[in-house]
Amino acid sequence: MLIRIREFRNGPRGRWLREQLAGVLVALLIVAVLTASLAAAFLWLPIEHVTIVYLIPVIVAALRWGAIPALFAGISGIAAAAFFFYAPYYDFRVHSPAQIVDIVLFITVATITGRMAVAVREAKVRAQAESLRDALIGSVSHELRTPLASIVGSTSILAQSPAIDRDVHLSSLVRVVRDEAERLNGDIQNLLDATRISSDGIRPHWEWVDPEDVVNGALVRKRRLLGDRQVSLAIADDLPLVYVDPSMIESALAQLIENAAKYSAPRASIAIGAVQEGGMIQIKVVNEGERLASGEIEKIFERFYRSPRHAGAIPGSGLGLWIARALIEACGGRVQAISSSHDTTFRIDLPVGAQPPSDEHADE
Repeated sequence: MLIRIREFRNGPRGRWLREQLAGVLVALLIVAVLTASLAAAFLWLPIEHVTIVYLIPVIVAALRWGAIPALFAGISGIAAAAFFFYAPYYDFRVHSPAQIVDIVLFITVATITGRMAVAVREAKVRAQAESLRDALIGSVSHELRTPLASIVGSTSILAQSPAIDRDVHLSSLVRVVRDEAERLNGDIQNLLDATRISSDGIRPHWEWVDPEDVVNGALVRKRRLLGDRQVSLAIADDLPLVYVDPSMIESALAQLIENAAKYSAPRASIAIGAVQEGGMIQIKVVNEGERLASGEIEKIFERFYRSPRHAGAIPGSGLGLWIARALIEACGGRVQAISSSHDTTFRIDLPVGAQPPSDEHADE
């Protein structure tokens, strides 16, 4: 029993309970000090609508400790106002309609203000947790990239060695190590991109670029991942240039191609195309595979979302599509997913001839 009590006291629930008790005691102390100050002032000056002053401990308690201490501050504030400052004095009974209105207004305002203060506090805690997580992810990711780069470089050299190439078993092992290191390096890059998007925002470096160059660059990035999948390319002739950050759009398209490769069979077909539709350049990635459920279509671009059907079978971080959307939207475009019974299409829309506002040109 003593061990359980000690574990509870030192655990998260015990710490939370101690914090709440401390908050209640401090809130009651603030109410007591405030009541004494008002009582001293009441001897010299007639004070009307005294209940509004008792919003101070409610707000302080809500911001610092949360809803429970704020509730105690509100109840004790009402009791103190009724007992000390409303006739008949030193009696909790209130007879004046005006005083009853004051108390009702206090309860209403205290409830609303307390909830708003609690919401502000919780938002601040979430923001601090997000900031800490992003800082940790960024630090760890940077530390991992150097050894991974060495592994990828070394295995690429080994794969080209005639002695390794002649040994089927060794060449297979080298390819596995290289592919897994590249996959892990891609996941780490996603974490770094996610940290940059969340903390610093994205500042595109605007350039005029040919959509065909973007498509070809993304295909080169994911050439090994595509394996023996049947990739068909259909790019319309004489496409106009688009004014975007080519690196961002290429990275986003590479994420979509990687997603298509992950969620399609080894010899499935993947179609990539680019056409002009009105004032937009549309780049599509179509892969054969299972139909996305309507709920999944709404969620796949959310941060860390992974389909429950594939979370255990297909590796991934749930960041790729979220990063792709952030990069595309930063360049003034948009991306959407369309799923039919036999394939899934991801479509990027980029405005033709659109330029960013004049203040963003300075970042070129």
